[in-house]
Amino acid sequence: MKKLTLYTFLIYSIILIVGIFAAIRIISLVVKKGTAYKGHFETTKHIAEDRLYSLRYEYKTGIRGNIYSDENDLMLSTIYIYDLYWFPSEVQDSAKFMQNIDSLISIFKEINPHTSVSDYNQLIKETYLNYRKQYKKSFAKTKSEDKNTQKEGRNELKSLKNQYKIIKISRATKASDWVTQDHWDKICSLFPSKSTSHGGCKVDKRLIHNNVYKNCASATIGNLNIKNSSKYTDSIIYDKGIEGYYDELLAEERLVSRRLYVNKVLVPLRENRKVAPKNGVDLITTINIDIQRITENALQDQLEKIEASWGCAIVMEVKTGEIKAISNLTKVREGFYEETIDHAITESYEPGSTFKLITLLAALESGKIDTSSMVKCEENRRFTLKRAFEISDNDGLYNAAKIAYSNLYDFYKAILDMSLQKDLNLEVTRAQIPVLISRTQREIDFVNVTHGYSIKLPPIYMLAYFNAIANNGKYIQPILVKKFRYPNNRTKEKLAAVINPRICSRSTIAKVQTCLESVVTHGTGIRARDENYKNALRDTTIKARPLIAGKTGTAFIFDDKERKYSKEIKNASFVGYFPSEMPKYTCLVFISGTGYDGGYVAAPVCKEIAEKIINRDNEIAWSQTYKGIMANAPTARFGYADDFITVLKELGYSIDKPKKTEWVEIKQLEKGGDLIFNRKNIKKEYLANQLRGANAKDAVHLLEKNGYAVQLKGIGKVYTVTFSENIAIIELKN
Repeated sequence: MKKLTLYTFLIYSIILIVGIFAAIRIISLVVKKGTAYKGHFETTKHIAEDRLYSLRYEYKTGIRGNIYSDENDLMLSTIYIYDLYWFPSEVQDSAKFMQNIDSLISIFKEINPHTSVSDYNQLIKETYLNYRKQYKKSFAKTKSEDKNTQKEGRNELKSLKNQYKIIKISRATKASDWVTQDHWDKICSLFPSKSTSHGGCKVDKRLIHNNVYKNCASATIGNLNIKNSSKYTDSIIYDKGIEGYYDELLAEERLVSRRLYVNKVLVPLRENRKVAPKNGVDLITTINIDIQRITENALQDQLEKIEASWGCAIVMEVKTGEIKAISNLTKVREGFYEETIDHAITESYEPGSTFKLITLLAALESGKIDTSSMVKCEENRRFTLKRAFEISDNDGLYNAAKIAYSNLYDFYKAILDMSLQKDLNLEVTRAQIPVLISRTQREIDFVNVTHGYSIKLPPIYMLAYFNAIANNGKYIQPILVKKFRYPNNRTKEKLAAVINPRICSRSTIAKVQTCLESVVTHGTGIRARDENYKNALRDTTIKARPLIAGKTGTAFIFDDKERKYSKEIKNASFVGYFPSEMPKYTCLVFISGTGYDGGYVAAPVCKEIAEKIINRDNEIAWSQTYKGIMANAPTARFGYADDFITVLKELGYSIDKPKKTEWVEIKQLEKGGDLIFNRKNIKKEYLANQLRGANAKDAVHLLEKNGYAVQLKGIGKVYTVTFSENIAIIELKN
């Protein structure tokens, strides 16, 4: 018992002594080196007694928000890619490297297919073998007993490392050559390492913009401008378009963390226990990919045909203000047009005759003149105001404005009362606003302003004002973004602001709407007549209205160098809404650097856009009805009932499974009628006929079940089945 007590006392004494020494050591570390262990020193390196403390900085970023179409199709993403380098001198395990070098070369080939495998073998394998051969010779010298030889060997190793410094693998000239995270993960799995080098490979991470749809409203969406790029961070400026306007929302969070090493051993810091950096907000735009393609193609075809300098086209939804399409195409070389400048929003132009809509509104709103009033026109002719507007007579509109307002000041005041000058707060950086005040108050300026000269405004402002006419006087803001999607999947809707609930009286709106239709039916916009209206003109018993109501515009371009207007080069435009009876969309087409008038080159583009959009909408509406759904229902000659049920339910059809039926054909008694399942009674002697139209899997299953060995020829569905003893030969055709 005494021995046990003495033994226990001895153990407790040892523990106590060790504890005292540990406590003293901890206190010593806290007092003498606590600041260093917290990383609180000014320089990147710090020496305290026998320890070397070094600080490194690690940059972590979230993911920048993406930009989507109105139907949630990805349009623009900001992604990380890598520049990949291979350093022969950084290979840490020579045996493992040689074992996996062929796999590494296959990854290099996947990244950059422009270099052949044989070239990679020479570039990587032979380079590394030569490096190792020279390395071994130089390394052997460092082990020599002769000091001069040792020094020579160390110098050779240093020179060798510089000689075999770097080989760049990535080209990154196009999307197919990008080094992605998947590529880097494959390399890391081949050569696991705690260092930044894996099999001699190192990467530099950088940002790149990925436009999923080339030229798809890219000038309006925006672009990425990276400056002062470094290994760890970039100075990034989103200076154009939607991306620049919403940069603060799209931007990801960037965190900088300190990594403390004590004698090259990583010491965790409490401050690094932070959550991962936040991702940016996704933007759901109003752009519809189908409508955008229709608009873009129609505009591009016309630009290439007439060889204009540039053009823009916009489609806006009347009630919501949503911009469904916006295309800005600039000639970059002969026959090629690309989205480089957002002419529709970030630049201003003299609108020409489309501004006569505002002149007509102001004149009618004065109450001193009506569309039936006679006005003096060019060549001393006299027409009604409506006819003057139809043929876009300059003198006729000026004289109408002169009857309504005695001077330019009063005319301007009437325009300002209709809110045309108000900022629409468009969602792009560098958006322009109208410049409506003339520098002088001379009578010639009064004349010029009435038909769209001596003032400037971005094309989208003319679109928005025509949209107000289509919207029965309600002037609303055009919007490009309709929803924000936050990282936690919370969404926030955005609605168009109302600029003016009613720009003028209802009677004035009705009169102007009639005049806009007349421009298309009897005036300068006849090339905007749709095919249905043209056909209806042949039958006098039908009272048809045109699909589009709108106004043409032509303005000679002012030459800043010559200080005068060009006599040949013009801006041609057409702005209208459709369908004219119940407007759903407003469309603007603006073509610059052409010798043609707006009615000749811009009106047909608007017509093509309108017809294709309406046809698209009608097809969608039809497909969403029961008869429309059933009219497009799939039929089949042969198949397994359960498989058909699964597919049809996935497609949205409500189908009841036939009782005790395995093999069926699907028919419709009439177009758009119900689907009928006809049972197939499988009999061995009739298999050749019954299997016609079946897929290969079902045919093989049934034939093998009936004791046949099966041979397949071709691809597609069963066309014929022939038998040779116990062998069934199936010929397949698409």
